[in-house]
Amino acid sequence: MNHSAPLSIRTCLLHELEAILVSEMGEKAFRAGQIMRWVFAEQVECWDQMTNISKALRTRLATRFALPSLPSPTQHIASDGTNKIAFALADGAIVESVLIPTPERLTLCVSSQVGCRYNCAFCRTATLGFKRHLSADEILAQVLVAGRIAAATHRRITNLVFMGMGEPFDNYDNLVRALRILLAPEAFDFSKRKITLSTVGHVPGLLALARESLGVNLAISLHAASDELRSQIMPANRLWPLDELFNTLRRFPLQPRQRFTFEYLILKDVNHGPHDANLLVKRLHAIPSKVNLIGFNAFEGCRFESPSHDDILEFQERLLAKGLATSVRMSRGGDELAACGLLGQKEPRPNA
Repeated sequence: MNHSAPLSIRTCLLHELEAILVSEMGEKAFRAGQIMRWVFAEQVECWDQMTNISKALRTRLATRFALPSLPSPTQHIASDGTNKIAFALADGAIVESVLIPTPERLTLCVSSQVGCRYNCAFCRTATLGFKRHLSADEILAQVLVAGRIAAATHRRITNLVFMGMGEPFDNYDNLVRALRILLAPEAFDFSKRKITLSTVGHVPGLLALARESLGVNLAISLHAASDELRSQIMPANRLWPLDELFNTLRRFPLQPRQRFTFEYLILKDVNHGPHDANLLVKRLHAIPSKVNLIGFNAFEGCRFESPSHDDILEFQERLLAKGLATSVRMSRGGDELAACGLLGQKEPRPNA
C-alpha cells in the first residue's frame, strides 16, 4: 500500500484493513469489521462518530486513512422521474450519475471518468473531451450519495450500470477496486448479477477482467456490425476491430446462464437496414447474447438524427425473425440531458 498519501477508508478491503490494524497498530482483527460497519452501514463522515472505537485508535486511523466528506449533489429530475445527479469534486471537476426508477428496480448509472477519450460520434459526453480518471473513492461516492437520495423516498438502489461518463476499462485499477468494494458483503454487498460494465470493446480491459473472476455482467457498445461503419462512428474500432473483439468475447469466461448484452444505438438511415440486421446476426452467432436497441437521442451539433419508433421496431423484428434475443430500451430523462449519450453539463460553468 502507498504510504505517501492517506488511503481512503472507503476503498480499503476487509483483509487489507485487518492486516493494517494487526501488523501496524497492534489491534485485534475484529476491529476491521466494526470500522467497515461504521463506514458503509452507518456512512459516517467523521471518525469521532465511531463510538465503539477507542479515541486512541480513532486518532491513529485518522492519521493512516482519509475519510473524505461526500460531495454535495445537484439534482436534475426529469419529467419521467429520472434523476441526473451532478457532483462537484475536490478539484472542481463535475461528474454525473443517473438514478433511473421503474416500479420493479432502481438503477444507478455510474461514471468512471470526467469526460471520455474515445470520441464516439453519437455521444454528447465525447464532446467534453477527456479530463481525468475518477478515483475508486469518487466512483463509490456516487453510489453512496445516490443511495441517500433513494432512501429519502424509501427506496434502495437495486442495480448498477457503468454506462455513465467515460470508458470503465480505461480506468482499470480504480474500476476493479471499486467493484471489489461494491461486491464485498461487509461493504455494499451488491450481487454480481446486479452490476453491468459497458465498454466500447476495450480488448485489453476485457482480457484483464477475464482473470479477475468477478462475475459481473458485460455490455458491449456495438452500434454497427461492419468494421467500415463502426470505425466511422466509433474510433475505438480502429484500435480493436470487430474480429479481435469477438475472438476475445468467445474466450471470455462467462458464468452459467450469463450472456453478453450488445448495445445497439439506432441512428436514423445509418445502421438499421436489412443488411445491418444480417451482419449483426452473423457476428453474434454462437455467442451467448442479447441485443438492446436504443433510439439515438439527437443533440445540438451532432450530425445524426433520431430514428422513429417504427424504425426501431422494424429493426427489432428483423433480428427476432432470425432468432436473436432483442429488446428495446426506452429512453429516459432526455429533458434533463440524463438519457443515454447525453451526460455533460447543460451549460458551461464560468471559468471552466
